[in-house]
Amino acid sequence: MERETAQPQAISLDEAAQIAGEVKDLIKAGDEHSAWELLQGLHPADIGTILAGLPSKSRDALIQVMSPDTVVWILRQMNPVEAGRVAARLGSNILSFALDQLHPRQVLAVLDHLPILRAREVAPSLESLESTELFDYAPDTAGALMVGQLPTVRIDRLVSEARENLRLLEDIRQKLTHLFLVGDDGELAGQVSVVDLALAESDTPVRAIASPLVATVTVDTPARECARLQRHYNVTQLPVTQGGRLAGVILAEHLLGATIELDTRQMQQVANVPGETVGGPLLSSIRTRLPWLTINLGTTFLAAGTVALFESTLAQVVVLAAFLPVVAGQGGIGGTQTLTLIVRAIALGELVGIGARRLLAREALLGLLHGVWLGVLVAVIAMLWKQNPGLGLVLGLAMLGNMVIAGTVGAGVPLFLRRAGVDPAVSSAVVVTTFTDVFGFLLFLGIASAFIGLIT
Repeated sequence: MERETAQPQAISLDEAAQIAGEVKDLIKAGDEHSAWELLQGLHPADIGTILAGLPSKSRDALIQVMSPDTVVWILRQMNPVEAGRVAARLGSNILSFALDQLHPRQVLAVLDHLPILRAREVAPSLESLESTELFDYAPDTAGALMVGQLPTVRIDRLVSEARENLRLLEDIRQKLTHLFLVGDDGELAGQVSVVDLALAESDTPVRAIASPLVATVTVDTPARECARLQRHYNVTQLPVTQGGRLAGVILAEHLLGATIELDTRQMQQVANVPGETVGGPLLSSIRTRLPWLTINLGTTFLAAGTVALFESTLAQVVVLAAFLPVVAGQGGIGGTQTLTLIVRAIALGELVGIGARRLLAREALLGLLHGVWLGVLVAVIAMLWKQNPGLGLVLGLAMLGNMVIAGTVGAGVPLFLRRAGVDPAVSSAVVVTTFTDVFGFLLFLGIASAFIGLIT
């Protein structure tokens, strides 16, 4: 296979960017072979990142001097997100060939990160997917994440037999951190670390160096729960059971992959861009962004309607219009800060034992404290700028009120959506921003109308 035999070393992002620039210059000069020689000594993940960032003509020119086996080598050693990003930029023929050389689990992971139309185009031609048990389990479950090879040893055996069982697991043995102990009926009875196996004498009973299981899951356990167990208990492998017997094991890399995938989805949902990637197809970006931009446009008209209710006040004191973005914008930032904190806490399970009332009271108090400081600050700025104490008082009161609303709504909306069975990451941001805009304008202009005599 066309690759360096030396172990590639990790490089920084700055180094990767520098090499990418050199590669682009070489390809632009028509020297694709030198460009490939520059990349050969890098880790496949870095090669893939640079390859994915090249313009389509440069990328195609570079792939022409790479063997198909090299493309397979690159995809095999990348994480699914990055592998999907590279695969999306390959021609159909070379992509089909490369995917057919990968493990079916990797194929499914890459297809999951391809644009839908591209995945549908390639999937029917893949022989590696014709006979696989991965389709027996629903996506995003422990069954779909696990490997079927069973790293087990009978609990009444010796370390020598455990080591022999480990040797037989050629495909995954280098990725294992533990072997699982089973009883006479195949029930799980504990685990033993590979390190302890290596250090123990061959005639030592495995029972003597065993440790209890920290966590187990069933084939139907959601991937989100598997990721939570990995993060919360710092487990490196999860045994998966079916009918009380060991059905497979989720390896550390798949646990990490599930965690990264779920965290990525969470971040994308907060920004309402699920499934979109930088440099992806324009049509995909339009489908993910435009509906939420349209919804947001409707909420801005709601805020505009609130302002329209106070046209007479604005006509009397035109300077009020200059401070509208100050109140609404600061409230929006405060609400987003609280929202981000709550959504993250929900995702990480940090709200166990914390009641909604206590959380709302805390964020309202925090909003009050922030509002006092920011209200005084903007009041002083307004008075010094416009020489109008009345304007400063109105602006300070409005800022105080909107920061309290921002803290309360920022915490309350995701909690309410979670209780209603809706993912709070999907639409909370739009709701919170609407509340802070509308109530910010309402407070500012309402207080201004009440104290119009002080301002004028």
